[in-house]
Formats: sequence, structure tokens, C-alpha cells
Amino acid sequence: FHADHGNLAAAGTALSVTSLSFARTALRKQKGPAGELLAIEPFALVVPAELETIAQQLIAQLMATKTSDVNPFAGELEIIVEPGLTSSTAWYLIGNPTMYEGLTWVTLDGMDTPRVESRAGWNTLGMEFRVTWALDAAFTETATWYRNPGA
Repeated sequence: FHADHGNLAAAGTALSVTSLSFARTALRKQKGPAGELLAIEPFALVVPAELETIAQQLIAQLMATKTSDVNPFAGELEIIVEPGLTSSTAWYLIGNPTMYEGLTWVTLDGMDTPRVESRAGWNTLGMEFRVTWALDAAFTETATWYRNPGA
């Protein structure tokens, strides 16, 4: 994520309708290698566990009585909660992974799913299990993810 790529907020802001609207605009205005507008459609909001409730409030459907109270994001985005994120304030807006390949994952040949192995316990009564999966992930396109460091 870098300001030169247009996928990083210049200043971190709290998750709100205003900051989410800015992120959506930045994602839609991403440019490809030849300078063409990609018009990436936002798909999901990725948040740490600390922001889950705020994210749910932002995406909730409300019965507004005034146009100014309408929630423009109601039912429009998926919420992905990732408790392993290291920042409790940073959040991400991502493009639809079925349309835009941004985060790619690969496995070793023949290991498309986790492998579970077991054996009879030697030091204890019961069974011993282990799961192995040779898996790697990397960003292949910077335009499909937008990061706000939060406030």
C-alpha cells in the first residue's frame, strides 16, 4: 500500500460513512498499467475484530425518514472480520475477487487442500494428529485493495 498507487489513505481516519465513501471513490478511480480507469466495484470491508460492530452499523439497512439519513452502504458490502490483523484501527476496502485478481494464493503441486495425518499415540492414550498445507499468498495487483490506517 502506497500513496503513489492511490490505494492508501493520506491520513488515517476512523471508519465512517465519509471515510468509506472516500475509499470507494479511490477504489473506483484506480488505474491500470496503461493509465486506463479500472472502475473497481467495491465488494467487501475487511476489519479487525475491534471494528466489527462499527462495520455492521455502517452496512446495516435502516428505514430512513429523510434523504440525509439514508445509508448508502446498506446491504452493498460484505464484512470480513480478520482477528489476525495487527492494527486495531486499520481497515480495508477490496474489489470483487471474482472480477479482479488482487490477492492470489498458490499451493504446492498436489496439495490443493490441507492434509491431515494421524497415528496412534505413543506417549499418551489416544490419537495424534497433524495438519500440513503448503500454501502461500501475495498481492498481484495493487489496485484491488485500499487501506486506511484508521485513527
